[in-house]
Amino acid sequence: MNPSIEERARKIKMFLLDVDGVMTDGSLFYTKEGEEIKVFNVKDGLGIKLLRKAGIEVGVVSARNSHPLHKRLKDLGIERVYTGNEKKIEALEDIVKENSLKYEEIAYMGDDYVDIPVMKRVGFPIAVADAVEEVKNIAVYTTRSEGGKGAVREAVEFILKLRGDFEDLIKEFMK
Repeated sequence: MNPSIEERARKIKMFLLDVDGVMTDGSLFYTKEGEEIKVFNVKDGLGIKLLRKAGIEVGVVSARNSHPLHKRLKDLGIERVYTGNEKKIEALEDIVKENSLKYEEIAYMGDDYVDIPVMKRVGFPIAVADAVEEVKNIAVYTTRSEGGKGAVREAVEFILKLRGDFEDLIKEFMK
């Protein structure tokens, strides 16, 4: 018997994110000097902070590696960063070993074909609204928001509400 979506959410100890197409809209901008520019959504940043406040570790698994990405991750306090490898499943295996986790304790948010092997393995696969159909077919949740447009925050709130943590976590903002 498959666990309910609530049971899956309660097991999550780590939330992993793809970057391009999830934390960003997938666009790549270059200055005339060739420097890469990325645009991140501030709402996603608060979502990541809420996850950490709930005791859920946050990490990034990205095939690409860039200075703007590392700056944003540093600003968010994300230390579990696995970049520069298109075989994301290898990063997932390292994460599981290094953190003594089970695959079912991991949520992963992706959008494209390179994310599929990871999404098939984790306990809570999530797709952004503009993900390829093959990714959406694997996901237990697909956001209404597109990548880079608050999709991370939406997924975080969805999980925290399923776990029953959301209301307590946002109380300080409601004062």
